[in-house]
Formats: sequence, structure tokens, C-alpha cells
Amino acid sequence: MIARCIVFLILLDHMPRLCVNLWGHLTGSFGLGEGARATARALAAAGVRVQCRDLPLATHANDTEIERTISVGDEPSDFQPAAIDLIHTNPNILFQTNGLRNTIELTAPLRIGYWAWELEAFPHGWEPGFVGLDQLWCPSSFTATSLGLRSPVPVTPLPHLPDWSRANRIRARRNQAKRPCSSFTCLFAFDLWSTVGRKNPYGVIEAFQRAFPVKTTGHSSLSDARLLLKVASAKCFPEATEELRRCCAVDQRVSLITESLSIEGVDDLYAAADVLISLHRAEGFGLGLAEAMAAEIPVIATGYSGNLDFMPLGSAELIAFKLVPISHAEGDYRAGRLWADPDLDAAAAALRRLASDRAYRQGLALAGRKAVQERLAAQRLAGIVSQRLGCLLLRAGRAELLAALPRHHQLRQLEQLA
Repeated sequence: MIARCIVFLILLDHMPRLCVNLWGHLTGSFGLGEGARATARALAAAGVRVQCRDLPLATHANDTEIERTISVGDEPSDFQPAAIDLIHTNPNILFQTNGLRNTIELTAPLRIGYWAWELEAFPHGWEPGFVGLDQLWCPSSFTATSLGLRSPVPVTPLPHLPDWSRANRIRARRNQAKRPCSSFTCLFAFDLWSTVGRKNPYGVIEAFQRAFPVKTTGHSSLSDARLLLKVASAKCFPEATEELRRCCAVDQRVSLITESLSIEGVDDLYAAADVLISLHRAEGFGLGLAEAMAAEIPVIATGYSGNLDFMPLGSAELIAFKLVPISHAEGDYRAGRLWADPDLDAAAAALRRLASDRAYRQGLALAGRKAVQERLAAQRLAGIVSQRLGCLLLRAGRAELLAALPRHHQLRQLEQLA
């Protein structure tokens, strides 16, 4: 590690701003892509020059636009030698995707990994991913506890920084719209790559139907209650999609949306929603929940896992649960590991309360926005970035290496953070 540092410290000279290569699925319109873009925002908020290195996946849509370089100031957009390579993808994806590792050229002297994980137990087979890392970052304290069980390097939670400009646009649209008092729209959105078992769409459907049962007259207990299920990656999972379609077809109030939507199209769904609901069994963070709260949309969510970092009591309807073993494996979620089983009756009661009490609904939305404004503020997350980057100098031998560098070398920026 020290030899690698010496070689590249000689190559880097007189660069006034700390520069980071951010490797990740930056154009991907799925969870890890959204997370990588959030990390880019947090780094930029800390005054770091971010050079985006996209890792597109053939299995996912890669249609989100990004700036090649996200920086502070008037620096040129051409790539520069970086002090840090930050690899924002999980080891299973990096090692199991054909050709992906060959597209990554790690030339910086320091390396940070950013992994997302959703269970309390350390993920099976991820240990090789630690090789070469100086630090590991992750989205929540829940995930940090799990990854720390096996990590030989420091693990730090860096929550995802929402796109506040987008959230504010959605909030403004909602405040300007006139919403009928008799209508109540519930929204649930998830990606089938995240697995049906973990995201639990059938639990959402059942909770909705318990909340608003259809009477013998053919009408529900609320004149216009409806549930929108937005499903991503439907083409990759035709059997799971068809099973969901059959379930939704039984109730005309439940709409399944499987087509790919633009960001504007997704924003339309958020703008139309009276509540966002997630009866997940486990979340590493829950960025969709945080984005909804930032846009002043009331949220119902399982009171378990990573979402609790930004979802204190009173900021959302937190649904009680019990921990149960996973009955059958899905992806990396191995049978026998524990995750949550949310109380569907409690979720139904929360839906009824939000539907019938407009003032309570508005108050919960305001409390949710306030919570994420405090816990996911750019300044707060930038502070975490700065402190963790400063700790990179604490490894043995690094002080001596830095002492030999020119005064204006970019790695000396770390001395100000240490």
C-alpha cells in the first residue's frame, strides 16, 4: 500500500483541490445508481472535485444524465490525476458481472468502497471486496453494523444526500395543486431486482385492501381510494410481473405501472400521491422514502432497518414488526437470515387515519420534511465526508509521505481535514 502511495504521490503535483474518482453506476436508473449520484452530491458539497466514472450494467437501464465532472469553482472539466478512488458498487456485482472489473482502472493512492446492504448478518462471500480498501462507507448505521462484523477497515455511515432541488419542485407542484377531499392515492414504487420478498408488494396490497374493504355494493369504504404500484425492471422478471398483474387485476382500484418512466414521469406519480407506503422487510437506507419526505409527502414505513436514521418517531407512520427467518433465498438474501414481518393491520389503520384526517396528514408531511432537512442536510453530510477523508492520513507511514510533498499538492488538502 505504501509503495503504491509513493509512486502516485510523485505523479501528482501542485493541484489545489482534492480530487476523487467516483466509480459507480452513475447513469443507472436504479437503487445503486441513485446512491452513487447521492454520494457525488455529498462529495461536491464538501468541496471535493468529483470525476464521475460510469459503470453501466447491461441488466439495467442506464439512461440518467450526469455531468462528467462535478466540481466546485471554475476548474476545467478534463480528468485529472486523483488522490482517491471511491468505488460505489457492491462486491457481488463487481466480481460476478462479466468484464466489469476490467473497466475499472484504479490509479489513485487511496481507496474507499461504498457498499449497500439490507440484512443484520454480513453478506455471504463479500470478504474479497475488502482487498485494497482504506475505508468502507455505507448508507446507514444499520448497514454499518452489519458490514462491521467482518470489515478489517473502518466502516462509516454516509447517508444518501437527496436531490433537494428536485424534491422542492415536487413539493411546489403539490402545494399548487387542488386535491379532491374525497380522493386518496397511495403510492408504492420498487425495483424487481431488489426482490419481491424484501420489498413486499403483496403486503402493501393486502394492507390497502384491509384499510378500504370493498363492500357488497361494489364500493369501498372511501369513495375514491386507489393504490399505484410502480414496478421497475418488469421486462427482466416476466413471471414475477405477471403474478403481480394477476393479483392487481382482482381489484380495479389497484393499478400496476410497469413501463419505464422518465424522471418527469416519476415526479408526476409523487406529485399525485397522498401517501407513500413501504412495508419493506429490510432497507439499507430507503432513498425513495427520504425523497418523499423531502418533497413533503407523508410516509408509512416499516419501523426497521436503515430508514430509521432519517425517520424518527413522529416524522412518519412507523409500522410495528416482528423479526422472522427468510423462508426461501432470493438473490443474496439467504434462507434462515432474519428480516422484518410488518403488521398489516397496523399499516391498514395508518392508511385509514391518513385518509380520514387531512390535518393529521398535512402535519405528518411537514414533520417528515423537517426530519430529513435536519438529518440529510448537505452541510451535515459534507461534514461527515470531510472528517472521514481527513482520517485517511492516520494510517501508519502516511505522515512521512506527505511531509515530502510540495506545499500545494492536492493530498495536503487532507491535512486540513485530519
